[in-house]
Parts: sequence; structure tokens; C-alpha cells
Amino acid sequence: MRRSLVLICDDHPLMSQGLRALLKPTCLAVGVVNDGREVITEIERTKPDILLLDLSMPHRNGLELLPDITSAYPALKILIVTMHVDRALADLALQKGAHGFIPKEASAEELNAAIEAVMAGKVFISPRVPRRAFRDSAALQHPALDRLTPRHLQILRLIGDGKSTADMAEALGVSPRTVEFHRASIRKALGITTEWGLMRFAIMLPGEDAGGDPLGESAETVDDPTADDEGTRRASETGASDRTTPRPEIVGPP
Repeated sequence: MRRSLVLICDDHPLMSQGLRALLKPTCLAVGVVNDGREVITEIERTKPDILLLDLSMPHRNGLELLPDITSAYPALKILIVTMHVDRALADLALQKGAHGFIPKEASAEELNAAIEAVMAGKVFISPRVPRRAFRDSAALQHPALDRLTPRHLQILRLIGDGKSTADMAEALGVSPRTVEFHRASIRKALGITTEWGLMRFAIMLPGEDAGGDPLGESAETVDDPTADDEGTRRASETGASDRTTPRPEIVGPP
């Protein structure tokens, strides 16, 4: 039987080498990508059957890449392999076109089971991922939220929706550099040091359906006075497993 062709997208050499070793008996690794900007080019070059995609890729994260990948290669299967075991992240990744979601600490057996299920047209979610999405009330109660401008809060919601900088710029009618300025300002106000940390914070915020208008979208949106539309002046149930061994979620085609 023909072995599935796998493209590994992960910026940690030790992880990508480990995945290669685990896959060797059952699949053929056709390449490794360590930069989010190169993923689509490598898909075109290697023509894999399935993509193992880390969410925390540099320059373009996995959530940002998913819509572009699924649009250009609708037949390609995508399995998220990540250190971030959050149901909200899993749900968002599947919504954006992924077919499976497993943690990096998954066993070889779970990895192969996930690949087998996904290649069979099913959706696979690791049993380590909580079955319900939990919005982090601590995020909503963060004292720095009161210091954010209405535009900051609007951008924070768009980040939580997995929108790219370009998507946000188009939706808000501003330049990408203005969006980047606001993202940096939000990170500074919240004391978050990485872009991935900012995305996770945004995702954990309660949505509008959780009651009220937590991000104040009804407020007037005003851009920071130091930036303009042409540019800027300055550049879950988190218990991973119960005492009894849970089963993965495997369902038919979405």
C-alpha cells in the first residue's frame, strides 16, 4: 500500500526530527518547513498528502496560514501538532480548515491514529484536548483592559477570530503598519511578550454570546493618534487527561 506523503511544518529542529523518526515506519516525510512564509511554496514543491502544522510558526502562524492553504489546496489534509492544548484553539483551527488536532507530547500510536483517521476523511481531536471550550474569566478581568482604546479592543477581537494583519487592515480601512502598531501597543499594555501570547489571550476572551459586550464594540472606534491610515511613525478543563483514559474524538467528514 502506498505510504502517505507528509510535509512537516515546525520551527524546532528537535521536534521535526522526532516527527520524521516516528513517521518513518508508516509514512514518507517529503520535507520540513521552519518558517511560516515558506509553507505554501513547499506544499507546491513537495505535493504532500497531509500537512503536520505547528500553530506557533514564525512570521506567519498556523491559524493565519490555514485559510490560504485550504483555499489553494482543498484536497490537502491538515493535522495540527501543537504545544497549545486548548479547546478554543482546536475549535478555531478546525473552523479554519484543519482536519485534526493533537499535542506535541502525543505518542507515536496517537500520531499514527490521527494521520490514519484524517486520511480516511475523518476529524481527529486528541483525548488530551478538553471536550468543552473554556473562556478564561481572568482574561476578561485583566486590569489593563480598561486602559485599551476602543480600536485596541476591536483589534483584540479580530485577533481572537484568527484574522491576519492584512485581513484586519482591510476590514478597518487602515494600513497593515497601523494594525501592527496597535498590536504592539496592546501587547505592551497587557504585559504580553509574544505575538502568540497575544493571540491566546484574545482567543480566551469571552465572545459576544457569553453575555454583554465584553470588548465594548459598541463604543466609537478611534485610532491611536500616533498612527494614521497610511502608516505609522514607529516601527481547558485544562486537565489534559483524567484518571481514566479518554478516547479521541473521531467523527466523519465535516
